[in-house]
Amino acid sequence: MPAAVRSGPLMSRGERWGRYFALTALALMWPVVVDYMRGLVHGANAAIFGISAVLYCFIYLWYCLAGLKLRGPVVPPATVGSLALLAVLLDHVGGEVSLNYFLIPLLVAGFSLPARRAIIALGLVGTVCLLELLLLARMPIGEVVLEAVLIVPVVVLFGGTTIGLRYLLDTLSQLRAARAEIAQHAAGQERYRIARDLHDLLGHSLSLITLKGELATRLLPEGVRGTAEVRDIVTLSRDAMRQVREAVSGYRQPTLATELTAARVALKAAGIDVEVKQNVGALDRETEAVLGWVVREATTNVVR
Repeated sequence: MPAAVRSGPLMSRGERWGRYFALTALALMWPVVVDYMRGLVHGANAAIFGISAVLYCFIYLWYCLAGLKLRGPVVPPATVGSLALLAVLLDHVGGEVSLNYFLIPLLVAGFSLPARRAIIALGLVGTVCLLELLLLARMPIGEVVLEAVLIVPVVVLFGGTTIGLRYLLDTLSQLRAARAEIAQHAAGQERYRIARDLHDLLGHSLSLITLKGELATRLLPEGVRGTAEVRDIVTLSRDAMRQVREAVSGYRQPTLATELTAARVALKAAGIDVEVKQNVGALDRETEAVLGWVVREATTNVVR
């Protein structure tokens, strides 16, 4: 299983605007409005035509606003299949073959399916369109071949563009996640460096002050002026050392992001592919430290 990292909010601003922009594809349904305005569909066919068009638009609206994030094994193929079947129904009932109805299924297939499955879906949608011309529209073979010459480039260009755009968006998302991961790792390393410097430099100096103060209190006889002040200095230096240790302990607490990054690197070095999904949001320091220790111990056990 390939390693993947997902962090931050579930949907970025760009993805939200992308969904809204995808709604503009409904302009391809303009032939439906034209047919109704011209009165080309009559009687029961008009009712079936209208219901099919409303259902077609509803499915695509639902997909753009809610269904796009459901990239499971069922929802995307079902959406593509239902839209393609409704496209056939609209063409058959409307009495006019239109490629526009098949472009939206191509759009959904390109954006919602993995590349290989998307290519297969594009081929199936194109095949359905050609079979419609051959079986339902009952066109002669020569006209079907001519239509195929016109349809295949449209399917390839439109579907290939959507697949390429989807790949570009996924790549940008991975780069954004990798950049955030690098920043979190750098912040964690900086915390460790500050903790080390505090412990090595300030802790060493305070230890010397405490030691010198204790030695001075032993050398000074009781009752000599300044003995109490020296003892106060020793007490203050001990308190300062305790505070430094507490601060260093806080800085050295593991963070979840740092431990997940370290776990991914360690497991990859051990020949184990890992998928990291970090969508937990903000955590308090204690909870994050506990989860960080859990990830560290679990990684150690897996590597062993």
